[in-house]
Amino acid sequence: MKKLLPIISIALFAACTEKPKSVEVSIIEEPKNILEDLTYSIDTVVVDPGNELFNLKDLSDFGKRNYFSVSQNSDYLYFFDRHSLLLNEINLNSIELVKIYPFEEEGPDGIGRFVYTFKSLPNGNFYGRDLFGAAWFFSKTGKKIKKFEFNEEVLLNDFPLGLNLANQLQVDLDRKKLYSLPIYINVNEVFFAVMDSLGQKGKILQLPQFRKIDNYKIGYNSGREGGEARSEQVFLQQLNDLILISSTVGNSIYIYDPELDSLWYQDFAHELVPLEKNVKVKNEVFSRMEFHAEASKLHTQINYYDFYWDEMTQRYYRFANKGLPLANVDAPKHYEYFMFAYDKDLTLKGETKLEVLRELPLGGFFKDGKLYSYVNLEDELGFAVFTFDF
Repeated sequence: MKKLLPIISIALFAACTEKPKSVEVSIIEEPKNILEDLTYSIDTVVVDPGNELFNLKDLSDFGKRNYFSVSQNSDYLYFFDRHSLLLNEINLNSIELVKIYPFEEEGPDGIGRFVYTFKSLPNGNFYGRDLFGAAWFFSKTGKKIKKFEFNEEVLLNDFPLGLNLANQLQVDLDRKKLYSLPIYINVNEVFFAVMDSLGQKGKILQLPQFRKIDNYKIGYNSGREGGEARSEQVFLQQLNDLILISSTVGNSIYIYDPELDSLWYQDFAHELVPLEKNVKVKNEVFSRMEFHAEASKLHTQINYYDFYWDEMTQRYYRFANKGLPLANVDAPKHYEYFMFAYDKDLTLKGETKLEVLRELPLGGFFKDGKLYSYVNLEDELGFAVFTFDF
């Protein structure tokens, strides 16, 4: 984590006809942990909806990842209300709703009833996908531009046709590439797909270091009474021209560089927190009591989350939490919260514990060096705005 940054101070002592007599060079060493003395403040701001009302049913972890997106210049937030099929355009400079664009459920431009993902693209258009896998490019005004379909015959040549290629799909318009984490039920592998020509050809790669993720699945099926399941999260992100694949299990990640067409595995030498989960759980249980007993073993284990990129500081940031021991099974849950910083080459530069924090800022974006996290403020859409002082 140590790196030297030269700061050159030049003192020139000379008469108007003389050459400089001396040059002083001082080297300041960057702190080993740039977050060691971190302080921060949190403000809350409410989006002005004018005469409209936001439907915040999807202000959940899943909803934030699938229905909220920020324009490339960070001036606008787009929030798609899948219940009313309305696209809300929010000006992030004035923090106000400026326009609502209605979409059609049926007809030539129909988006369907069950919208699963709706995200903005760098060219001002949008990518939408329904629950059944149909995917289109849409204009902001709700017009269908182009449908795209995976060439499964080519892409799945060495894989079973049941592989779901659209899971966590990322669209790279500049390179006409798609990236995803294909899912194949009952196969204990994590796959990464790189598709060219917007899904017409490509490759599917196994991520062997992520097989450990399945060690923490817990499932219970009682038949008539239904069941419960718990699994770790895997994240696919397109940030700062890199593709990052991470999980809640540990700090290790896969990195894909589209320019080099290169995929590599990387972990980090964190000192403040455990590097990954380290507990044994039963993957299959046969009662709800046993399910909750196994799940409680994971409460005090570390959870790493996905990354943020801040253009101003040219750094990646990441958060984690870890539950404090419970006095009994019915006791309220409390957590410790942590923050990590990495440079643009994804070298660990700092870590710290975040005191007096009630909830991690999961879902949001950096703008002007501040972290904006989506929150529900008395049924109004708002942001918790984090200002960090390094």
